[in-house]
Amino acid sequence: MKKSIQIFLAVTLIAAFEKVYAQQPIPKLTDRSKKGILAYFKTIVKNKQVIVGQQCSETPDAVVEYKTQFQRLYDSAGKYPALIGLEYGYFANVDLPKVNQVAIGHWKKGGLVTISWHADNPFTEGYDVRWNPIDHKDSIDFKRLLKAAPASKEKNNYRNELAKVAAALKLLKNAGVMVLWRPFHEMNGAWFWWGPNDGKEPTNIQDYQALWKDMYETFTKDFSLDNLIWVYSPFSPERNFVQPVTTFYPGNQFVNMVALDVYPKAPQFQDYNDFKKLGKSVTNGELGPAEESFGKFDEMVVLKTLRGKVPYFLQWSSWTGAKVNIVDNLNYKEMMNDPSAITLEKIK
Repeated sequence: MKKSIQIFLAVTLIAAFEKVYAQQPIPKLTDRSKKGILAYFKTIVKNKQVIVGQQCSETPDAVVEYKTQFQRLYDSAGKYPALIGLEYGYFANVDLPKVNQVAIGHWKKGGLVTISWHADNPFTEGYDVRWNPIDHKDSIDFKRLLKAAPASKEKNNYRNELAKVAAALKLLKNAGVMVLWRPFHEMNGAWFWWGPNDGKEPTNIQDYQALWKDMYETFTKDFSLDNLIWVYSPFSPERNFVQPVTTFYPGNQFVNMVALDVYPKAPQFQDYNDFKKLGKSVTNGELGPAEESFGKFDEMVVLKTLRGKVPYFLQWSSWTGAKVNIVDNLNYKEMMNDPSAITLEKIK
C-alpha cells in the first residue's frame, strides 16, 4: 500500500511540474542586442522553455534549403522554428549574399539567426573541409595562418576567405542582424582540418586557441563586428579519441556562450555539468539522431531533456538517406505546439 501511495505521489508531482511548464508565459524578445539576447536566454532557461531551431545547409543554395528544410516544417506543423541555422562554408560555391538574404528575412520576421563556418582547408588544393588532422598533422600548422605570421600561400588562402566572411557578416551588421556565430566547431574530434593532431595527446591545443583568438581580434577590431555572439561548440566525447569538451576552450574573454554538438541514439546532454563549470551560458550547438535512430528521434523527448538547461537547440538538416530534420522525426507536431517550445510566432 505504501509503495502504491509513493508511486501515486511521484506521478502527481511530475504532472504538477509539467503543468508549471505550461503555465509559464513566454516572454517576448524585445531587446535584440547582444546583451538583450543573452539576458533573454537566461530568462527562458529559468522558465524551463526552449527555442526551437532548424539548420538549413545541406546544399550551397540557402534559398532552396530554406524551402526544403524550414518551410517544409511549417507546412506540416503550422509553425516556424524561432531560430534558423545557416552556413558560410563547407562547399566551395556557397552564395553568401543568398545566405544573408535568408538570414535577414528571418530576422525581420522576429526570429534569431545562427551561422556556422566550415572554413576552407588552406593547406591543400580544392575545397576539402574534412581533411583528417591526425593523418595530415605534418601539413597543418595553425600558426602559419595568423595575422602576424610570415607571408605564405596558406596564409593568403585563409585570410582571403576570412576577409570574405567578415564582409558578409558586416552586411548583416548593417541590416541590424545579431548572429550567434559558431566557427571551427567540433574541434575536439578529428574529422575537420582544425581538429586535434593526435587522438590521445594532441599538441595543437594552444595553436587552435590562438587561431580562434586571431579571428576574434580580426573581426572585432579590424572589421568592427560587434553583432556577433561567439559560440564555442565542441562535440560530445562519446566517440573514441574525442577530447573532453573543455580541452580547446580559448578563454572567457573570447567566448559568449558554450554549446554541445551531439548525435545520440536518444536525446541527452551528458556533458552539461562540465560546460557549466566554464561560467558561460550553455546551449545546444547542433543536434540530430545517430544513424540507427534516423527518423525515430522523439522530438518531445528532445524538448523535455533540454528545457531548463539550454535556451535553444539547433536540429541539423536531413540529407539523402538520413532523416535528421525535426519534420522527419517523431512527435514533431506535438513538440512544435508544446507550451514550452518557443517558435517564431511566440518570440516576436
